[in-house]
Amino acid sequence: MTENNISREDLRQTLPFMLGNATRLVFKKLNSALNQEGIPVMAEQLPILMVIYFQEQALTQQDIANILQKDKAGIQRSIQTLNKDGFLKIESAIEDKRKNLISLTASGKFVCEKVQTFAMAFHKSIMENFTTTEQKTFTSLLGKIAAIIEK
Repeated sequence: MTENNISREDLRQTLPFMLGNATRLVFKKLNSALNQEGIPVMAEQLPILMVIYFQEQALTQQDIANILQKDKAGIQRSIQTLNKDGFLKIESAIEDKRKNLISLTASGKFVCEKVQTFAMAFHKSIMENFTTTEQKTFTSLLGKIAAIIEK
């Protein structure tokens, strides 16, 4: 088959589509689990919460955008939503009033701790379907893919 005549099945077997599908399914499952627990946060918002949680200090919107490698406008929208929902606190920086410092509220910390529990349980439920060798191979290959892409 020529490059201009790629079948849908060939396309479905490519790395971007396979990883995209797996990510979509993981987020769908995580969103369902969060909803069942009564936690009104979407999996797509979790990276922002988790970055702040693991940094253990207030960050600027630009810091968060840089760490997540996302555009500042998209991060700002999510931050505003998470603030409105009570998971983030936004304060003006003392040294530069033009900058906002973003930190977790108690509710935000609670969500981050719950998410870690969900993530580990989900990981275990998937990985128990693979042998130890398959698990090591899988994580090694994912790491190798990331390293190749980052070059």
